[in-house]
Amino acid sequence: MAIRTGRSYEVVALGSAIVDLFCQVPEGYVEELGFRKGSMQLVGPEVAGSVTDVLGEVEVRGGGSAANTLVGVASLGHQVAMIARTDQDELGVRYVADLEKAGVRVVRPSERNDLGTGRCLVMVTPDGERTMATWLGAASHLKLDEKAKSVIADSEILYIEGYLYDLETTKAQIHAAIDVAVANEVSIALSLSDPFCVVRHRDEFRDLVDRHVSILFANREEARILTGEDEVEKMADALRRKSLKGAVTLGASGAIAYDASGRFHVPAAEVHPVMDTTGAGDLFAAGYLHGMLTLGGNDIEACGRYGVVCSSEVISHFGARPNADLLTLIGEI
Repeated sequence: MAIRTGRSYEVVALGSAIVDLFCQVPEGYVEELGFRKGSMQLVGPEVAGSVTDVLGEVEVRGGGSAANTLVGVASLGHQVAMIARTDQDELGVRYVADLEKAGVRVVRPSERNDLGTGRCLVMVTPDGERTMATWLGAASHLKLDEKAKSVIADSEILYIEGYLYDLETTKAQIHAAIDVAVANEVSIALSLSDPFCVVRHRDEFRDLVDRHVSILFANREEARILTGEDEVEKMADALRRKSLKGAVTLGASGAIAYDASGRFHVPAAEVHPVMDTTGAGDLFAAGYLHGMLTLGGNDIEACGRYGVVCSSEVISHFGARPNADLLTLIGEI
């Protein structure tokens, strides 16, 4: 799946433009707030503000699941672009500058939105688990204009963040993007994003997988809900029988990479201590896509190994984007 002649981008992503507000919290704190530990919940703008007022010190970073993946893909040497919606505020300017510095072109409407740029309060407990409270703001009004459509048509892979299905407005933009991709023979990759997201949209995700998606990323729980299978090997088999390529990530147990030819268990790398699991799935997808782009989609086991290397790097430190040279790490395996 090397990039075709004349295509400007290897991966273009459709995702939520979110600025992450990281804070470390004690065990039990997220439950006191009424959140389920390890989940992502959409909230109003007052929630993130009230929590950060109580906690005090908060680290501000550019975020969003698809954006994290693109930063990883760009750091691995590929041409990438992000289609998103920010407001024309200080956080929006910071978000765009952060991504462009990392090698990601940002395609967004130029008009103001007045909702403010989206933000996600990422609460990290001592075990490294993260619980997210997200106010989408301007990201809830994603707009696929002609400029965005032309970027999709000029790409090799369209990567879709499953979180976008949580709003009817962004869901419509997904389908518009898929129409452009199909018309221009652009491969479609989908990340299921969150188990609760799959519960809410299982039938629609199944339809996408059956009709349009060729590359699928899911963790164990997301794959269980989507396929209805309880054993991870049966989950992978159910997905590969649909002629999909992809992986089921298993946390500390590694991942199962699969395609129509078979499935392969890729063991996890040892990481001590695990500092923060934010971005682990996003960077796994980055490493896997790197393998697809450089190996022509012919070595799915290697794609899985690349994914594990990248996800292992990001959980070894605080934050959802890589600190080390991912190409060097992949070269060492």
